[in-house]
Amino acid sequence: MKSLIALLILVLCAGSTAVAQKHKKPMPRSRSTTSQPSSGAVNKPRIIGSRIVIITKNGDRIEGELLDLTAYSARIRANNLESTIALDTVASLALSGAQPPDARSEQTAGPVRPEFARDAEAALGFFQSLAANLKPGVDYTEYGRQLTELRRASERVITRYSATDNGTEGRVVSLMAGALTDYTWVRSIWTLKFGRSSDGTIAETDSPIVTDTLSLYPDLRASSAEGARLSAEKLIGGVWRKAAEKIDRARTLVGPQR
Repeated sequence: MKSLIALLILVLCAGSTAVAQKHKKPMPRSRSTTSQPSSGAVNKPRIIGSRIVIITKNGDRIEGELLDLTAYSARIRANNLESTIALDTVASLALSGAQPPDARSEQTAGPVRPEFARDAEAALGFFQSLAANLKPGVDYTEYGRQLTELRRASERVITRYSATDNGTEGRVVSLMAGALTDYTWVRSIWTLKFGRSSDGTIAETDSPIVTDTLSLYPDLRASSAEGARLSAEKLIGGVWRKAAEKIDRARTLVGPQR
């Protein structure tokens, strides 16, 4: 399932600890320099080398270093063994960046290219449209339709620029992919509401999606708590806010280039 490629680029902006850095070999330099020792690191691709945790549809948990990514599969290294996983077998995943960018790296990464700005703005427009429709309220079926449109628009940009050497472009791609993951997880959480309980609450153990969401955004645990359970509505609202923050940041990075 090609749209799942977006889920693999999960919120490198989320502040997760990087554990795959030690597996990377240093990039050779054609000439020595003392004035810009970190410029090469800023421009490295943001995805390959990240630590990834995958939950398959069979319930298996696979954790390791992301080595390669195509439209149909991901190749990872776990316990010194390499394996390839088809994306259509993935139920949920979490990804932490090997090189989490900070504010300083964004400032020194350089401007985005005009063609990237054009493509990114088109995709960001779909994010903005979905976010605007959430304000007056949206039903489950309509949300699913809009999410499908968002995937089609955003995955083209994510796939095309996922290996960009431009640090700012990589940051924007990561933010969009993270927001897409947020919106996708919301639909799964929303589904859990149906038939789980009459009071609109869910348990963390109801789905790996809920577990991954609370692991990624631990602050939502307290804000969504309803006794020993979680308010599905509050959790959904919290994830929507996280997605909106990512898109606002992406617009800030792309905006000055227009």
